[in-house]
Amino acid sequence: MKEVSARWPAMMSRKTAMEYLDIGEVAFEREVASGRIPVGISFGGRPHWRRDALDKALAILSGEIAVDHIARFEERRRGKAA
Repeated sequence: MKEVSARWPAMMSRKTAMEYLDIGEVAFEREVASGRIPVGISFGGRPHWRRDALDKALAILSGEIAVDHIARFEERRRGKAA
């Protein structure tokens, strides 16, 4: 887990989130579009990313946290059907 410091606020702008993940804008947008990184939430009128949500996404990608892919698929399917 990353060491949390004042440099990495709990809510991050797109630019700060990209710096936190050490990826560029195109890669960031691709990861968000693919669902590997969560979508930002509106905070202060602009999209922001929660640091803990980014950390969880990284833990899932690295295999640190197991994901039930069937349950995740069913959740997404229900969301689209609603």
